[in-house]
Amino acid sequence: MATDDSSAVDLTLRAVGPATEGGRLPLAELSRLASGLQAALELLALSIAGKATGPGRRPREIVDAVRLDFVGFRAGSALLDIARTGQLSLDEGVLEQALTALEEGTNRLRERPEILPPHFGPQVLNQLRSLTGGISARGVTRVELWQGGRTRFVIDEALHRAVRRTSLEKIAQESTIVGRLHMGDFSPATLRCRIDTYAGSILCDFDSDLRDAVLDAMDQVVMAEGVAELEPNGTTIHILHLSSLHRLDSAEPKSLDDIARAQGVTPVRSVEELRGAPIDDMGDFLAALRSARGEGEGQ
Repeated sequence: MATDDSSAVDLTLRAVGPATEGGRLPLAELSRLASGLQAALELLALSIAGKATGPGRRPREIVDAVRLDFVGFRAGSALLDIARTGQLSLDEGVLEQALTALEEGTNRLRERPEILPPHFGPQVLNQLRSLTGGISARGVTRVELWQGGRTRFVIDEALHRAVRRTSLEKIAQESTIVGRLHMGDFSPATLRCRIDTYAGSILCDFDSDLRDAVLDAMDQVVMAEGVAELEPNGTTIHILHLSSLHRLDSAEPKSLDDIARAQGVTPVRSVEELRGAPIDDMGDFLAALRSARGEGEGQ
């Protein structure tokens, strides 16, 4: 689809990677990128204006000021032309402020992921997690947002790592858990699973490079390692960001015959085999019995 009026183009979103070969882009990626970018800009604009970003009706004039339209697709990796929506009730400054906050905030996250940039609340970070969630060596490796020949915003593996390291009012620490792996969600934008441990179920997320390992270990007992976001109590895991996952082969079920062979146990062929050695001295036998029970000589 070509753009009818090139002068109407304000922004260009460029996606790079194996998924874009031949000038193509999966619809799932297009939807994720477009919705994530639009939502992030809207949330930033509301925060800059001092408006609430929670549930409920939002000021229409601010939402309209950052609303964008998809107006064209060009080959060359995958180039998506984006323009401002026609009638606006506020000037272009609102969108520019939101773009600047997005640009400067993501650059700061790369350098100091432990410190939240201005206007980067939980909802903005959730959108960034969604935007970076599809980055993988086999799909889209890099996404750039251009404006007037200048790169304003880059989504890549470095930003993905920074967003994952950012903690939202929770304690983060390296953790290892053991449990049975269940409930996998392998959507590129989600990539989550659940591990049931003796202490309860733990939600986990993971990068695309762990996708096959998680899939192969479904319904198996695993050892999982990663950075755990803890609740304020410092003990309950809110979510575990997996860095490695290993199946515990020793935990696989075995038949009674296999267990018997491993322990060198054979069937009893005669009652006589159950007889022990004869007791020569009953006094020594009773003393040994009391010692095994932890009883002193005076008892």
